[in-house]
Amino acid sequence: MEPRIASLQPLCRGKRFTFAQAVVEYAGRRFRRDLLLHPGAVVILPLLGDKTIMLRQWRPGCSCWLHELPAGTIEEGEDPAETAARELEEETGYRATRIEHLASFYTSPGTSTEKIHAYIADGLVKTRQRLEEDEIIRLEIIPLKEAVRMAVNGEIEDAKTITTLLLYAARTGLLTEL
Repeated sequence: MEPRIASLQPLCRGKRFTFAQAVVEYAGRRFRRDLLLHPGAVVILPLLGDKTIMLRQWRPGCSCWLHELPAGTIEEGEDPAETAARELEEETGYRATRIEHLASFYTSPGTSTEKIHAYIADGLVKTRQRLEEDEIIRLEIIPLKEAVRMAVNGEIEDAKTITTLLLYAARTGLLTEL
């Protein structure tokens, strides 16, 4: 018998996420696990020639500034590619003429249902940035090689950004150039 979630009890609902307790059944046993129910998210690697747009974003979870790629939560009924296009423009003020799926991955499957969909965006056209009131963001346009070097050297601490940069670099041969 495969493990299964026998029941899911919401404990607390926030603006976007629900904290719940799952009862898991496996091999005649039942046990409880706490879960963060998450609708999923996207991360976008915007390409401006040989440069990329990075964010310096203040995050309350670590109470610190992090180097990140643009990202955001998937809204109800929204396709991940639509979320990627929307979040890119809102956070950076650039619209992409082409968005390509790179990969999808779970962020912390032991405690969260969040799955992130990574996209590459190019053919960028300048529009205007439209931040949400709770977003504290500074834009940085840096060479793509520098961003990858920062990920490899531990200067970037955001997992979705590290994963996306290194996947892209591995697939394009950029890792061998460092």
